[in-house]
Amino acid sequence: MEQMEYRGQMAMQAAVLPARAVYLIREGSSEGFRRAIQEASTRWGGLTEPIIEVLTDGSVQPGYRQVVELSGAVGAVNVDLSDEQAKHAATQLDLDCVPLARVDRDGATRFTCHPSHTARSQPGWTHVLAREGGSLWEAVAAGDLNDEAFAEMQRSSLPVRRPRSSDEIGRAQLDIVGTLLQQTAAQAGEYQVRGVPGETPAVIWVTTPDDFDDCLAFWNVRALRPLTFNHAPMILLPVDDVQHWIGFENQLARVLGRPAEFSPDAILVSGGVEQERLEAVAQVLGLEPTEDQLKVGHRWPTPEQRQAPFTCRFNLEVQQFVALEREHGQVSPVDIHVFATGSRVRFPSPVAFDGAGGALLRFFGRPFDGLPRRSSVATLVHQHATWSRDSIQLRAAAQNSYQFDLLVPSLRQAREQVLDDVTDRHRPSDKGRMGIALQETSDLSVLLEPGMFEALVSLMTPRSKTLTKELKALVAQGSIADSLAELAVRWGSRTERRYLPAQQLENVPRSIRVVVAERLCALGWAERGLKVVCPRCGLGNFVPMSDAGSVASCPGCSASATYTADPSTLSIFYRLDSLVDRAVDQGVFPHLMVIATLAKAEPLSSFLPGADLYFPGQSKSVEVDVFGVCGGKVMAGEIKTSASEFTEEQVRRDIDLSVRLRADVHILAAVDVVPERTREFARSLCGKAGIELRVLDRQDLRPGVA
Repeated sequence: MEQMEYRGQMAMQAAVLPARAVYLIREGSSEGFRRAIQEASTRWGGLTEPIIEVLTDGSVQPGYRQVVELSGAVGAVNVDLSDEQAKHAATQLDLDCVPLARVDRDGATRFTCHPSHTARSQPGWTHVLAREGGSLWEAVAAGDLNDEAFAEMQRSSLPVRRPRSSDEIGRAQLDIVGTLLQQTAAQAGEYQVRGVPGETPAVIWVTTPDDFDDCLAFWNVRALRPLTFNHAPMILLPVDDVQHWIGFENQLARVLGRPAEFSPDAILVSGGVEQERLEAVAQVLGLEPTEDQLKVGHRWPTPEQRQAPFTCRFNLEVQQFVALEREHGQVSPVDIHVFATGSRVRFPSPVAFDGAGGALLRFFGRPFDGLPRRSSVATLVHQHATWSRDSIQLRAAAQNSYQFDLLVPSLRQAREQVLDDVTDRHRPSDKGRMGIALQETSDLSVLLEPGMFEALVSLMTPRSKTLTKELKALVAQGSIADSLAELAVRWGSRTERRYLPAQQLENVPRSIRVVVAERLCALGWAERGLKVVCPRCGLGNFVPMSDAGSVASCPGCSASATYTADPSTLSIFYRLDSLVDRAVDQGVFPHLMVIATLAKAEPLSSFLPGADLYFPGQSKSVEVDVFGVCGGKVMAGEIKTSASEFTEEQVRRDIDLSVRLRADVHILAAVDVVPERTREFARSLCGKAGIELRVLDRQDLRPGVA
């Protein structure tokens, strides 16, 4: 039986959540608003689904775009717009759109369920919704249903009723399970919120019964209220009715008795009710106006409860309490045994379902850290998977236990996939093949140790590049004829690798020359040996330590000889391994130094040190010096031994290639110092291309070199 490569056990987490919708209505459409509320009232998570106006030309105002982004909506629902308006609006929100009639059958929005499948009612408890034909504020505060949905709800395990008077709706908001809308939020919290301000004052929004703007603004603020990490009451009250609700102020006082972590106790807000009338409502509610500065937060240990008289302020910006990034869902820890060919995952659902329906599942944690957030990488994990920020998302049936077969791709697999996405084919370049061989057998971080690169260059056997430079210099001097014979003698004798004593390693600080040479030997990149100068043939030869005998002889003519020595001891010479020697000559090590530098800052990385790329429709290859993934980002770029080679034409070509590769980051690197002018030019081009720029030079690649 074929053995599967086992990569170990990893811990991750699985979040289960409803697929939230955003409802698109005509500007100022009270009828569309109410219809959207009726739909939200039949959906798990409906309390958290925003409703936004779309202008006549199909445009969406920026404030609404932020609401949708923060809500985590996965699809748009056209309530009463034309198809063209809805399509244009959804495009601006980067969401697919379905008509209201198909919200539970098409698109991502269908992956939720009826609230009776997630809520748990107490025996004998019924939940209120708007009165039949009630004002708009009642529907916003408690929820609403059309006749068909009301009849269906009555047959479910979530009993509801229409109250006889509006004060029942006001009072039900003070109970966390009193209204139908509150029940839609059961088991639908967040597992993470970024930028949480802590506990905040209660929000009491005051409106006239059918004020469209106030009601819509309250709905969307409440839709963004954190359900898990904040316990501030948020209620909607009719301005002229509250004074008739006997004892309501006492019920409110019990809710306001919270730990003293904030100030004031409540904020009264309204867009359509005058300040004077707000103050009258505050008096009816037993609230005392204050000028105390707004304070929010958490205190430890938990402070004493706030006591009456409770304080209030008017018309402060309450959107700041909910403008928070969050990750939705109830979470279950999952251990996964990772195999190279795929892994089976089983776990109990953190949400208890009681009926059919759908849900979204999101997996996050160590198995997916470092992977680029590309759709093709998600489908490596599962053929139906997508990314949701940093989580792998699947659409699934609502179940109380789950089982999936997932592939946890290695960073190398992910790197190959994103390269396959943009090329017809690719292969390691000549430099890349040598670099890969060194990557697989060596710890590249040693290249960042002081003196390592300088020692490699000193020990390198000069080859084609050096010969070319010398020929160009002779041509420039006009003396090639006179010097050609000397050049032939010097280069004709270079049939073996260069070897030097540690003391002759140029540009390596004298104090560490021996240490660096020995470090190269420990890595297997160099070997120690002795030097024999033959008295018969006159040739000098390197003799590896393993071949050195007690009696020296010439490796060429076998004549007796002596080992080179200084006045006190034998001289030790060092010679590079043949692969390392050629890799230094071909400029491979600057590529590896860049990779080592990036990997040191972000270990979750995988790079190719050079590749030949074949783009669609092109027969000729294009070379990239470095390509890979690093910390979830795709990086590509060019590396030079000398920054002077980065001409404007070269930089343009390099950045254009990174754009074609759909890189998130362009790398511009040189072994020496990259001038500010070059940096600024590259920064400008990258800014226009919409990619990041990462510049690495001597300071990063050769620490300790002046």
